[in-house]
Amino acid sequence: MYNPAFLKMKKRLATAAKASKTPLIGHFELTPRCNLDCKMCYVHNQDSNSLRDKELTTEQWKHIFDEAIEMGMMFATFTGGECLLREDFKELYLYLYNKHVMVSVMTNGTLINDNYIEFFKNNRPESVQISIYGSDESGYLQVTGHRGFEKATRAAVELQNAGIHVRITVTPSRYIKEDYVATVRACKEKGLTVILGDLTLMQNRDNPEKDDYFLTEDEIFELSKGRMELYKELIPVECTPEPGGPEVEQPGTINCNAGNCLATVSWDGKMYACINLMVGGADVREVGYAEAWRQVVEATSKVMECVECTGCAYKKACSHCPVFRLNGLYSGHCNPDVCKMTRRLVEAGVKKLGISDNIEE
Repeated sequence: MYNPAFLKMKKRLATAAKASKTPLIGHFELTPRCNLDCKMCYVHNQDSNSLRDKELTTEQWKHIFDEAIEMGMMFATFTGGECLLREDFKELYLYLYNKHVMVSVMTNGTLINDNYIEFFKNNRPESVQISIYGSDESGYLQVTGHRGFEKATRAAVELQNAGIHVRITVTPSRYIKEDYVATVRACKEKGLTVILGDLTLMQNRDNPEKDDYFLTEDEIFELSKGRMELYKELIPVECTPEPGGPEVEQPGTINCNAGNCLATVSWDGKMYACINLMVGGADVREVGYAEAWRQVVEATSKVMECVECTGCAYKKACSHCPVFRLNGLYSGHCNPDVCKMTRRLVEAGVKKLGISDNIEE
């Protein structure tokens, strides 16, 4: 687990940065390429290897990092695709690390060998987040088209044994639904920290019409209940009032980090609020980090909190990501399916009114 004092400090910094609209946190999508073939991946592109020449160069990334640091960036996350496929990964990592930026890494873990473990041990990241796609090799083949369970879980355990903070995510989809709870259990049994957020999926950016990987409402319900039972007993149900509250318009009240103190730069140089809230889109190479950030902040300020959420008894138990609740970014109305699902989970004792649901153990 993170040091509580560090978490408190980071939260206070983020609160101040949101108030001043300072891009304290940068997420950098170094490449769309990946050594796996996960069909539900939001940046998945089967021809991604042909895009290598269109990726930002080492020097372009360094220039972007310098501009971000000048604007106040203190925390950075490297992601992809699979960011470890970048031949210059260590060079880019050390460029930020030596400038005293705290770097986190999001990876599928299958490329982490003894050399990388030694590298991270000597140049400690804030965290390494590893995605696990099955409870065994057959599960991996079903989801990713490759074997990778042993490689990824071994890397996670060895990193953790080296004193590095490791977090595990298990992405829900129809490809893993039969194995989802078993995958969470397998990671838990290895003593790994599993992040359990809401069971929602991001659209495939390259093929947004592709939706055969989404879970049905019943599937989300069953998986949510199954994983809850791995960690704690079901919650006694007190009451289940009608969702919603007085409809009060609150423009510009999105309170997460995205577009307030966090900027995401895609592999081709476009800046967005985050991988979920894809507003903005200016090319950082053309307009510079400061102007791209100004446009992201302006676009984020136009996104309205759902009017039904004000005073709703289910607000804390509901999805923490406002984009998952929004029924159209600028409509200001909540997706009724989200309200229905949250109430159903509370009725089943999976969630509790007024209590945040994210679990990290």
